[in-house]
Parts: sequence; structure tokens; C-alpha cells
Amino acid sequence: MEYNLLKHSSAYCDKFLDTVNEQIVDADITLPDYCPDIEKILKCTLIPKIYTRNICGGQLSVDGIAVVRILYCDGVKHNVRSFEHSCPFAATFNLKSTPQQYIVHSFAKCEYINCRALSPRKLSVHAAFSLYAKVLSKDSCDFYGFDEDCDLQTKQQQISVSDLCAMCQEQFSFVQDISVGANVPVQTMLAYDTAVRITQLKSIHSKLMLSAVLELKIMYLSDLDSRNIEHLTSQFEINRVFDCDSVSDECTNIPQLEIMSSDVSVKNDALSDGTELSLDVKLCFSNISYCQKDISIIDDVYSTEYKTESKRSMLSCESNHSLKTFANVVQTTVDFDSTKITQMLDVYCENVTASVIISDEKMTLQGKTNACMLFADEQGAANYIERSVDFEFLLDADRSFDKVELYDAVVKSISFRLVSDNKIELRLEIVSDLILCDSVSLNPIVSVERLDDSKIEKDDCSLVMYFADKGEDVWDIAKMYNTRKSLLISENSLDIDKLEENRMLLVVTE
Repeated sequence: MEYNLLKHSSAYCDKFLDTVNEQIVDADITLPDYCPDIEKILKCTLIPKIYTRNICGGQLSVDGIAVVRILYCDGVKHNVRSFEHSCPFAATFNLKSTPQQYIVHSFAKCEYINCRALSPRKLSVHAAFSLYAKVLSKDSCDFYGFDEDCDLQTKQQQISVSDLCAMCQEQFSFVQDISVGANVPVQTMLAYDTAVRITQLKSIHSKLMLSAVLELKIMYLSDLDSRNIEHLTSQFEINRVFDCDSVSDECTNIPQLEIMSSDVSVKNDALSDGTELSLDVKLCFSNISYCQKDISIIDDVYSTEYKTESKRSMLSCESNHSLKTFANVVQTTVDFDSTKITQMLDVYCENVTASVIISDEKMTLQGKTNACMLFADEQGAANYIERSVDFEFLLDADRSFDKVELYDAVVKSISFRLVSDNKIELRLEIVSDLILCDSVSLNPIVSVERLDDSKIEKDDCSLVMYFADKGEDVWDIAKMYNTRKSLLISENSLDIDKLEENRMLLVVTE
């Protein structure tokens, strides 16, 4: 006969899907009529933008556009110019089933891009980008207890685990008009970039209150004759409230705010004083909430009446989740060889790749990024170079953790100074977000069967003297005599589980 089990469960976050798909971009591009001829290509960039992602019919569908941005010198006034060409893409990822409660993360990374000018007005572009797709779903692991009124004696172990109590995701748009002063009007836009960071997240009564800062950086020409390149940096506050069932102020939240796509356009408004820009950003907010939960597992079991057979099963959980942000600075010197710099026009970074290594209870962030530099030489002509910058930082956490996952790593700010006329020193502030937790692996008992034809025979003597050695476990002694541990403790006035000295015990055999 099998004893009745009291089933309990704890929820956790399962990686339902974690994969990558390569997307090829091949395009023959003809410059639009309003763009002057190409004299020299400075930089060709591939910018994937994700518009929608949906799960339906056992598939994850992701679609968007891949924008090819060409930065070049024109053949008329030798100005820096820019134009963009869009190529739509769509990808599907097969799922083993359709999850009930989930969130989806997807992002794209350019792997390579080759751009060749066929003529002053025609280009051939061959590129590829990796489309990463991750589906996180809510799942549960089971553990068991037994009825305390039965003849079973159980040795329990108390553990603390992270219980996934809430998860939510919502896409939304941020639209903003930006006024540029008449003194530095936008004649033609060259490039723009957006970044967002969460500044505060509060949870209360199944609601999440988000505060974030969206930063926009624009490089543009203000005067076509003087070839003046200007930079505009604007910051915007985002405040929103999201529904998130079961979240409370006691939860540990793991939020993520992604920019799926962003567009900046010049508005033609003859009545405005200066230039009007329109910003349209599609964002996606996701959150996973954990609460610490104490559970009891059965580490050992026996019956005082019958012989038993038990089965064990592996139980793997996580505990003490936290989201930590680290800021580090790397400095490097870039040598421009024999080329002399008269003016730095723009410095930015792209393609940040990083990983975290745990060794000897220390965490190290290792990675690299591309430093991209646009500058003017002695003749005033625009030039472009890029250099790979490696970095390695020791991350100082409050304590050691068993598991770590790199959530995000970005270059938050860049500054530079001219060391000489052909050398600059770069200073990059790299901000990384890490999910830290402890792993819990156990092998508890999950079922016990009573062997009905193997009833334990009791001795005639109801009280036995046992000479115990120092270090013996009270549980093991009670199990050896098929008696209750509570009786052994009360009869001998014990208050510890392991004996601290050799001594005689009186064992009640019932």
C-alpha cells in the first residue's frame, strides 16, 4: 500500500525557447533624387527594428525591418550625407507547445555588412544579422509531505526557494515632438540613436509603477555651405503603470525595458521658428517577480509498524534572486597612424558583447565593443575609422552567488581628449545588469510504499538501553529501533540532534 502524499509546488521561470536565427539582407540600392552623388562611403550600418512578435499555433512570429544606413561624402560640396534603405523581414520559431503564461524577448545583432558602390548613385549591400528569440514561461516543481497522524516518521529539511509569483509584459509607444532652435536648424539628419534605462520601479496591489529615462542623440548638418555638423541630445521621462497580477511590495522584481524600434523624422512646418522633429519609439516592458518561500522536503522516512520502500527524485530550484547594476570605466588610446585630426565629428560605440565568469567566488565581466570615430583631416575632409576595445572588470557584489546571468551591457557614456594631432584617449562608461541567485539541488523522497506482509515484530522488552557514541544522530538511533524520535528525545531529555558526548540512552520500543 502506498502512503498518501501531500503535494506542494513552487513556481519557477523556465526557458521555454532560447534560440537564434540568421537573417540575410541583400539589396541593390539607388539613391533617391534628393540625395547628392556619392564621392566616398564612410560607414555602412545595419539597424534591425522589430515591430511585432506573437505566439500563435505553436509558433513564435517576429517581423520588422532591417534599415541600411549609409554615411558618405557627397561629390558636390564634400559634405557628410546620409540616407536609409529599409528591407522588411519575418521569422518564425517553432515551439514544443503553446505556453499558458509567458513573456517574449527578442533582439537583433548585426553580424556583418559589406557595401560596394557600383556608381555614384548605386550601391550593392550584402549583410546578415542574428535574430535572438527567448520565451520565458511559468512552470512549477513539486515536492511532497506526509500525514503526521500516520505511522510514518519523517526527517524534514527546511529550504528557502524563489517562488515565481508574477510575470507580465506590455508593448507601448512613446511619441514626442522636439523643437530645435533656429540658430542650429536641421538641414539634413545624418544619424540618430536612442537608449532607455529604468530609474525606479515600485510594486503595490497588483500594479507596477515604472519610471524611466529615454535618451535621444542626433547628429545632423546645420549648414550645407559651411559643413557644420551639430549634435543634439535630449532626455525624456517615461512614467507608466502596468497591471501585474499577484505582484506586491514584498516581491523581488526583475524588470526589462526594451527599445524594439525608433524613428526620428523632420517635420516640415513653415509656421514654426526653427526645426521640428518627431520621435516615435516602440518599447516593451517585461517583469518577473519572485518571493522567497520556505518549503519542507522529506530527507528520510521509516515506519514504526511496517517495512517500507521509498523513491527519490531530483529537485532543482533557485533562491535569493536579485538584480544588480554595475558601472565600470575603461580607458584606451586610439592611434590614427599618419592621419592628422583637425576635428572630431562624432564618437560612438556599437556591438557590445560581454559575458560573466565566476571563479574562486569572484565575478569578472569580460567583453568588447567597437569604437566608431568620424573626424576631419587636414584638408577638412571627413574620414571614418573604428577600433575594437576590450574590457575586463572585477564585479564587486555583496556576497558570492552560485548562478549569474548577464541581463544587459551597454556603453552609457563616451568622452575623449586629443593626446596629439593623430592620437586620442577614449573613456567609456560600461553599465551591466546582472541577475544573481543561488542554486538549490536536492534529492528528496517523493513516494513511500508500505510492505503489508512485512510487519515489524516488536521485542517483549519495551525499554532498551543503548550506549551511543559522540556524534551519533538521534534520528538514526530512532530509525534503528523503529521507534519515534519524539519518544527518544523526551525519555532522555535531549535538546540536540547530534550527541555531543558518549552516553547511555533509554530507547522506548513501543
